[in-house]
Amino acid sequence: MPALVAARFVARPNRFIVMARLSDGRLVRCHMADPGRLRELLLPDVDLRLRPAPVGAKRSTAYSVVLVHAPMAPRPWVSLDTTLPNRLAGDLLRRGAIRGLGGCAALRREVTHGRSRFDFLLSPRRARDTFVEVKSVTLVVNGVGRFPDAPTTRGCRHLRELTDHVRAGGRAAVLFVVQRPDVGSVRAHGETDPEFARALAMARQAGVMLRAVRYRLTAAGQALYLGPVPVRV
Repeated sequence: MPALVAARFVARPNRFIVMARLSDGRLVRCHMADPGRLRELLLPDVDLRLRPAPVGAKRSTAYSVVLVHAPMAPRPWVSLDTTLPNRLAGDLLRRGAIRGLGGCAALRREVTHGRSRFDFLLSPRRARDTFVEVKSVTLVVNGVGRFPDAPTTRGCRHLRELTDHVRAGGRAAVLFVVQRPDVGSVRAHGETDPEFARALAMARQAGVMLRAVRYRLTAAGQALYLGPVPVRV
């Protein structure tokens, strides 16, 4: 994989496009996979890291934004790569590293149940199959990771269907992957999406397992596992 390219944020004309300035002064149009608002991160002139598009790729942007250097102390690097949380979660699930989920006998991705498609179906060695939905956390307020940073109808539907599944006798978990180190716990961002906060509380009450883990990102894009943090409801 090619090395990441240093740049500075200039503008975000829409959710999926960022204009960035390279170190040689060129202004480039970049793909932004993360559709979140990111207002506390994407400030003028903030440092970014870009991944060059694959050679021969048929796309209108030459780069993708994958990291931003948070402008507020302690100024960690924060991942904006929406594929990273599921890769990290898959590794943890395969290694049996998430409390309460058990060792992994089999792991399937993108499994449909009801009206939703969930990130993983875990077959533990000593428990029933477990649906696992992964949520990426990049917003931090006073040391608390908050999710979501914008209203999410899809996220609420996921929680309701997992809740119904557990009430019917199944097993399910939500895994929050915090892509920055400056977090001591995770909780729903009820001010932004009160419906999600209510659905998360109902999910925990029904027996859906809520777990969170955090990582530190380097400027080169390496993700270093820092362990679990509690989910507060």
